[in-house]
Amino acid sequence: MPARTSLWILWAALFSFLAVYVALARVLPPPAVPWYDAQTAVVGFVLAIAALAAAVGGFALRETLALRHLRSGALDPASAVGFARLRLMLLLLWGLADLVGAFGVIVAWGAASPRLVWPYVLGAAALFVLHAPRRWLFERPAAAA
Repeated sequence: MPARTSLWILWAALFSFLAVYVALARVLPPPAVPWYDAQTAVVGFVLAIAALAAAVGGFALRETLALRHLRSGALDPASAVGFARLRLMLLLLWGLADLVGAFGVIVAWGAASPRLVWPYVLGAAALFVLHAPRRWLFERPAAAA
């Protein structure tokens, strides 16, 4: 149980980076020449596609690193090896979610418009909620027991 608690603490710490991204978007000095609207639209589109790829890739990563093995019974989440694998998976997923939030800072800074950070931060927050260290993730499936 304490190991799962440490995951929740780590989750909360990484989730709090989203607030840092919002603050950064507000306090970073704008570039000497902010991007034109067309440049902002292109960069925003490219980073939105990258954010979408990170989100979808996160679900694929979650499935290949752990969930497939967990459902088949090949991965025992109660063992040290199983827990370490789940922890690694979660850290990678949370890193991808933070990356999505960082994309928002890039767009907001370049456009000199702090409000542009919000779609990315909200998307990252949704990913954090979806990839939280839930109880079912650490229980061995009934069919495998």
